[in-house]
Amino acid sequence: MKLHSDVIRRYTSLSSVVDILRRQQLPLLNPESWDDRNDRYFMGLYKEARQLGGLYALCAAQCAETYHHWKVFTGGADGACLEIKREPFEALLSKLQHVRFKTVDYLVLEKVDRLRPQDLANLPFCKRYGFTDEIEYRVIAETAEPQQPVLRIDFPLELIGRIELSPWLPDAVAQSVQAVLSSIVADHAIEIRRSRLIDNDRWKRAGDRVVGKKARAVHLKPSSSRKAEK
Repeated sequence: MKLHSDVIRRYTSLSSVVDILRRQQLPLLNPESWDDRNDRYFMGLYKEARQLGGLYALCAAQCAETYHHWKVFTGGADGACLEIKREPFEALLSKLQHVRFKTVDYLVLEKVDRLRPQDLANLPFCKRYGFTDEIEYRVIAETAEPQQPVLRIDFPLELIGRIELSPWLPDAVAQSVQAVLSSIVADHAIEIRRSRLIDNDRWKRAGDRVVGKKARAVHLKPSSSRKAEK
């Protein structure tokens, strides 16, 4: 799987993307509602051991788009993905107190058995090996104030390189969504496009050449640039 060293991808809902763009703030969420109970348990242990009031996290991916990420983390046609420029994002995070970020460590049970008290700081960045394909990048924030559902941090739009819309979003709807998002980020050079992961013209044209069919028309192009289709 192709890893990205220069970007991270935050899969979320379209409504959350709109909220992020309008506020220019990025939400870190309470991990108590996470589906992975092992991960949730480690986060709770860490919070208790550090005697924190609140613990928040942001989960992202470090690889090119996959069907798994779209299907699991966006939930259908109303999903979207923010492609965040990693280096300036980490520079911003480094200026914030009580915020840490790193790649998640995926551990088999034999390695988990070897964890000791000196490994406390890494508990929020440990997951079971079965989740390896997520290639997760995680940000955590600690507060003395009581736990809330969300903690927002400033997030300049210059940190966004691209916004990708769900591959299940119909083309006609995608054009309308692109227009709305473009109006919000009008002063920023952010590419906005619908993912072609499950419906790719280049892929289909290759098949057409094999069987000698006429070249098919090209679908919807990105709203802010004409980059080559992937």
